[in-house]
Amino acid sequence: MKILMLQAAYYPWIGGAELFAQKVAEYMVKNGHQVDMVTGLWETPDVLTEKWNSSEENINGVNVYRVKGSNIRYIKTMSAILPMYKKSVELMKKNNYDLIHAHIFPAMVSGAMLKKKFKKPLLITVQGGDLVDYKETTAAFGGILKPVISYSLRKADLVHGVSNHTAKRAESLGAKKTVVVPNGVDENIFFPQTEEKEDLRKKYGFKKEDKIIVSSSRLTPKNGMHLLIEAVKNGKDKIKNLKLVIIGDGDQREKLENLINKWSLKDIVFLFGYKPNTEMPSFMNMSDVFCRPSLDEGFGISFIEAMACGALVIGSNTGGIPDIITDKENGFLVMPCDIFDLQTTLEKVFNLNKTEIEKTVKNGFKTINEKFRWEIVQKQMEKTYNSLI
Repeated sequence: MKILMLQAAYYPWIGGAELFAQKVAEYMVKNGHQVDMVTGLWETPDVLTEKWNSSEENINGVNVYRVKGSNIRYIKTMSAILPMYKKSVELMKKNNYDLIHAHIFPAMVSGAMLKKKFKKPLLITVQGGDLVDYKETTAAFGGILKPVISYSLRKADLVHGVSNHTAKRAESLGAKKTVVVPNGVDENIFFPQTEEKEDLRKKYGFKKEDKIIVSSSRLTPKNGMHLLIEAVKNGKDKIKNLKLVIIGDGDQREKLENLINKWSLKDIVFLFGYKPNTEMPSFMNMSDVFCRPSLDEGFGISFIEAMACGALVIGSNTGGIPDIITDKENGFLVMPCDIFDLQTTLEKVFNLNKTEIEKTVKNGFKTINEKFRWEIVQKQMEKTYNSLI
């Protein structure tokens, strides 16, 4: 089949949605299908070691076409809608694709416009924040975006959600038919490195006996880092040698630094800033616990990455996280915004005996093997494509 994909950003940018699009696109090409990707050509962020390439290239068999949008912060994402649409029209006339697959906002809007013009099957993938769920990312434009997103979802023949939560949210916004296929984890990258754990700790300045919590997160209120820091402050006297390592950056960094200074936690809480995806397995493997007490979460890829590395995982009982964590079986769930529940759960997890830890970790590996390996996810997406043609 011939598939036209649309996504506002693509490799070398590696976020959850971008990685999903890349993994599915490359799998389909490997299986003999044609995939053309229309995406944005942006100013290269400082966090990328590779530059955005030219407006047309081939990456692992996927034809990638980059179009220019605005780099003005508040209109940057929306500015890609029309350029992606225009380039897609050009390609559609040339290649007569069998299927349009638009990944999240704003690509879903361009996809809906293409559906109206060419009457081809339209699949839209939603990941969570693209459904006006996260207030801090939609506060300025939520009233405008919601009807536009709703229009796009109604145009789709099928809406793919990465969790039951995102699928139901899409239905509430007008999606006629939904399917749930989760994000995946690469077991060749994220796997236990038990023998290297002590060396990894030394590399980042920690000791063998430290009780290390790692969290990977954009520093934004919805991800609950302020709650985690307060829970650590409250529990530090009960958990000997407790350390919290937070990977990521964002608008909340200054506030978090102020909390760390206010509560004299400089020797306990460490903000490591942004780290490339290639370094994340090291952080997951040096940890005892991975924790992100989100207020909302479309899916939560970091949870399956940590689980695949053998870390104990703690997440909020909200959004797509319960699709991953079954409380007290393969991880632990806490109530959102409940600092006492978070604190006591941390204390309980650090007091588990060896048998309980091994059982929970083993159940985590089983969850990954049965649900979240990329091979499983990719086959489900190929099946989804076939159902639309």
